Amino acid sequence: MVRILGGKAKGVSLKVPASARPSPVRLRKALFDYLRLRYPKRGRFLDLYAGSGAVGLEAASEGFEATLVEKDQEAVALLKENLRRTGLRARIVPLPVEVFLPEAKARGERYTVAFMAPPYLLDLPQVFQALLESGVVEKGGLYILQHPKDLHLPLGERRVYGENALTLVEA
Repeated sequence: MVRILGGKAKGVSLKVPASARPSPVRLRKALFDYLRLRYPKRGRFLDLYAGSGAVGLEAASEGFEATLVEKDQEAVALLKENLRRTGLRARIVPLPVEVFLPEAKARGERYTVAFMAPPYLLDLPQVFQALLESGVVEKGGLYILQHPKDLHLPLGERRVYGENALTLVEA
């Protein structure tokens, strides 16, 4: 079972679509412990490939203004239900990431943190490079990729949590 770990909606359980692979508890806890310290005034959080919303709704619970991007219709329906269950406010965008990013860039949208946990079958370095090139993160913000620990990217800071890792790149 996936639950919100902290903030306003702490303890609320989330429904998980069959297509999702929720970020592990240890990884989410470490990520938000770090973000709480780094961004005490919070800011805008972008969750790409949102799935169940475990990361994006955690951000909203912690006080970030959250945008969750997910193309899978079952996942979008459950995201809306999870949003109601938590009582949080967040923007849900039912688009593929590759459509959302150029549109967000064209509109001049900027985020403090852009997090992505794409399906591991995708070309993760290529998908992350597209995010980095989108320029949607404000100066001093972070681009974050969740990936298998076996993948080593030649940029940013790497943190390993069990079988998963995060690569963090400052804008």
